[in-house]
Amino acid sequence: MSGAVVNKRQFKRYQSHHSMKPLKMRRHCQYGILAVSRFVQPASASILALMLVTTSPAVAQADRAALAAKLEAIAQTNAEAAYHLGMMKQLGIGGPKDAAVALALFRKGADAGDPLAAYKLGCYYAGQGAGLIQDDPALALKWKLVAAEAGYALAQHDVARLYFDAGDMDAALEWLTRSGQQGYADSLAALASLNNSDAIPKDGARTYAYFTLFLQRTAEPSQKQRDWLTKFAAELPDGERARGDAIVRDWKTAPTPLTAKALGGLGVAEALVAKSR
Repeated sequence: MSGAVVNKRQFKRYQSHHSMKPLKMRRHCQYGILAVSRFVQPASASILALMLVTTSPAVAQADRAALAAKLEAIAQTNAEAAYHLGMMKQLGIGGPKDAAVALALFRKGADAGDPLAAYKLGCYYAGQGAGLIQDDPALALKWKLVAAEAGYALAQHDVARLYFDAGDMDAALEWLTRSGQQGYADSLAALASLNNSDAIPKDGARTYAYFTLFLQRTAEPSQKQRDWLTKFAAELPDGERARGDAIVRDWKTAPTPLTAKALGGLGVAEALVAKSR
């Protein structure tokens, strides 16, 4: 059977254990609702519902500079505020972009125990800090693992890539599965690709199941992707197809509070400021 067809922005097929390109680490640069695109329906409705709670409509009209100032006032003693202010500095929300200040804020937040700040610090060590700090895969893993263990789906996905690069396939599969169980489409695509590659023993049922789940969580899957899945499913033995259908049927998507918080963006930052008054 041919390899899984995935969108160019997601994962290319795993050709062998030495082909690392498919596992891309998506840098957490989009803040709030923009990042929800990787958690598409049907199973991600709970994430979207949480976003409606944590993202106030008024925040979109708020003075971003004033919000940044309020965060700055509490960032010295509030690790989560340091993270939010760091995201605003990185993206130029409420003021000019300043990657150096963002990095310092992420480091402060990470050192004080905020898992999302730790993730961002890991991103800088994974290449986002060009010109500011040297790339360091070991430190990238150290800090991203903090967020992964705390439940952040994107961190879990990235940690899987880092373990894959290090040759630890068992750990890579574990973290991809955890991320996929939160409905993160890219992790489901990677699981489908891995199970149809030479990196691990091929498993047609899992390839079919994960690619089905991936398409269910893709806003506009291509006709080529749909056709590939139809052809792949038709070639599966009946027992394998039934096993794949069972995996899809029993797959429970449960995004964590930390993943929802990461998607909440400015709404969560505003709520934090209000709570700190």
